[in-house]
Amino acid sequence: MKNTNILQTPKIAIASVLSLVFLNGCAMTQNKANTAIVIQQQAQIETILQQQQQILTTLQSQPDKFSEQDKAIKKLTAQLDDLSTTTQVKKAAPIMVPVIAKTNNDYTNKVLLGQEEWVWFDELQTNFKSRVDTGATTSSLNATEIVKFERDGKDWVKFNLSHKDGSAVFPMEAPVVRTIKIRQTNATDALRRYVVNLPIELGDINTETEFTLADRSRMIFPILLGRTFLKDIAIVDVAQEYTQPKKQATANKKQPTSAKKGAN
Repeated sequence: MKNTNILQTPKIAIASVLSLVFLNGCAMTQNKANTAIVIQQQAQIETILQQQQQILTTLQSQPDKFSEQDKAIKKLTAQLDDLSTTTQVKKAAPIMVPVIAKTNNDYTNKVLLGQEEWVWFDELQTNFKSRVDTGATTSSLNATEIVKFERDGKDWVKFNLSHKDGSAVFPMEAPVVRTIKIRQTNATDALRRYVVNLPIELGDINTETEFTLADRSRMIFPILLGRTFLKDIAIVDVAQEYTQPKKQATANKKQPTSAKKGAN
């Protein structure tokens, strides 16, 4: 029994030694790991401190830059002030446009007409009632039985001119100045009308003017005077009528032969 105990004692001692060695080894391994972690953390802290130092250095240098920019701005402002004080801006002189006041002399050479006047056709030796219409461009007259024909290679028309309340008609012939198209509100197709140039008299006015040939039998006035006739020679007062004297037929001049209505 004693020999057995003696043999077991060294084994226990050996086991204890091995346990201590193992524990020491574990402790050393754990210390190495902790040391590596601490070193890594220290490196990260140093990196952060360096970054903060760079940021602090940058921030500390900003006031110097701002100061330089302020100096540059003040310098430019001073230069602009010098330019504004030394440079003289030339102001354009105003252009004076003389205003010529209209006087009554502008109308002394024009004939005053009312809204209704007598128009004299010397060829026919008769007067026709006319309506003065500043809204119409071209004058027109009551023409019926219009026939186009050719004379000396040119277009002519013959037609009958009549009073509103009369049985007599007056045959006339005239060269065609041009042809116009007129579209009426109640018609789908445009109407073709001839324009002729005829001499007329109205008071002191003795001139030729263009007339559109149209059937005005339903109109009150056989003659309508438009702006083409009135331009530069007359002014209109719509509140008046027959301001110009009615011309009388010349005694020694042969009267034209009138035809009955419906006759060619």
